Amino acid sequence: MEIMGLPLHPLVVHAVVVLVPLASLGGIVISLWGAARKRYGWLTVAFAAAAAGSTFVAQKAGEAFYATFARPTEAMEHHMTLGGQLLPWVIILFVGTVAVMFAQRLIDRQDSRGRIMVIVGSVVTVVMALVSIVQVARIGHSGATAVWGG
Repeated sequence: MEIMGLPLHPLVVHAVVVLVPLASLGGIVISLWGAARKRYGWLTVAFAAAAAGSTFVAQKAGEAFYATFARPTEAMEHHMTLGGQLLPWVIILFVGTVAVMFAQRLIDRQDSRGRIMVIVGSVVTVVMALVSIVQVARIGHSGATAVWGG
């Protein structure tokens, strides 16, 4: 997987490093602040979807890139293991942001189920946001260590 001779993985990783924390922070904000939910909620959902998509592409490109090395190092194997764990967290983050927004629609319609759903969706979103941010930092650090040593 290459673009003009460059491996795709190190290129697309930059999207993950930006989009996952951005979607995570947006998810926390819309979970905790109703006015922000109404104004920026669907934008946050879009960023969460883009974060999940870029994470998927980075993971597949990373697997292809890893396969090109005849003798991967222990640091590369560690990075590969951590990188393979991010996608489920980001997908659940996306699902949580969607749940929060659907809960807001119920609240807007005066449906009593909306309050409970916004609480559940918010808990899921905030927890997944925090896990995703920590995982991106851990994966990024392990990737930098694999490339630059340390």
